[in-house]
Amino acid sequence: MSLIRDLLEIMTGKAHLYLSVGGTPAVEIILHGKEIVAEIKNPLLAMELGLEYALNRKKGDHYILKQIKAAGYKVKVKYMMLEFEI
Repeated sequence: MSLIRDLLEIMTGKAHLYLSVGGTPAVEIILHGKEIVAEIKNPLLAMELGLEYALNRKKGDHYILKQIKAAGYKVKVKYMMLEFEI
């Protein structure tokens, strides 16, 4: 089993992780069963995080997302009433 899968199984239902910019929460990551939801708390800060990632990423950086999906998890992004799976 992969390390990522092991961590997800241990943390499921127990963790709410916040990604913040300058101390202000931008995204809350919720682990619930076999579903991971990234709930946007501040769209401008979330876009800043996304741009920073896009500008600094290297080819093949989606390795973790592929492993999470291979482990049978669904990954969703949610903002207010909008929700979609990636």
